[in-house]
Amino acid sequence: MLAAFLPMAVRFFYVDESYDAKKFCLSAISIRYNDWHSAFQLVQTHRRVLKAQYGLLIRHEIHARELVGGRGRIANKQIGKYDRTRIFYGLLKMIATLPNVWLFNICLDVNSHEDMQIKAWDRLLNRIERTMLEAEKRWFVSFGAYKPRAMIFADEGKEYQITRAFRKRAVFNPIPSAHGGWPEGKSKNIPIQRIIEDPIFKKSHQSFLIQLADCAAFALLKKETSIVAKTTKYGVPSFFEKCLGKACFRAASPRNKFGIVRA
Repeated sequence: MLAAFLPMAVRFFYVDESYDAKKFCLSAISIRYNDWHSAFQLVQTHRRVLKAQYGLLIRHEIHARELVGGRGRIANKQIGKYDRTRIFYGLLKMIATLPNVWLFNICLDVNSHEDMQIKAWDRLLNRIERTMLEAEKRWFVSFGAYKPRAMIFADEGKEYQITRAFRKRAVFNPIPSAHGGWPEGKSKNIPIQRIIEDPIFKKSHQSFLIQLADCAAFALLKKETSIVAKTTKYGVPSFFEKCLGKACFRAASPRNKFGIVRA
């Protein structure tokens, strides 16, 4: 009977990607389950403000690449590129204001011989698992049976491949040691145990938070890739650091200023 009352915290992770010929970026916005309603209301309010300011349709699905690139009709009137970049900037700033938000970021060099999406997901899943484990250890002294867990929501795409990769890591997940080796050898099997169920895939137009993850991933991509005149003109490559720097979960990769996982 006591088990029903054991303390447990769940964090939701909203994931999307952005990439070009050289870089593959994956970003995850993490919100605590008990902050979800507050976060959703903030996003909804921001969309209403955008409608009042620019005529941006509340139900219009935001695709960061098309928004910044000036493509697609996003309102009942024409919106120029400068205003589009201001909309993008505001969306990024708003991410950082979400309650108790964590932003995980993966950025990998594209290798034509590998499936970069699966490789990036592998890195993300392990960082989430490790974060939940560290939280469990940190709070064990106070709560004893504290059991933090994660749920993942992502845009539709490679559902089968990503789910398959996740299930594999739940059984066999060899982790190399950061200190040269484990007692068991060069790697140790540490299965993923703290992510609830398979990743849940949704159409991105049905989730404001998945759309925001797309914005974060695109901002990271523009930070990491070669300078392009049309985005530099409006300062887009600097948006990631300016808007999202404080929200980045640095513990994901402590050697990096923003916790960006690169390998």
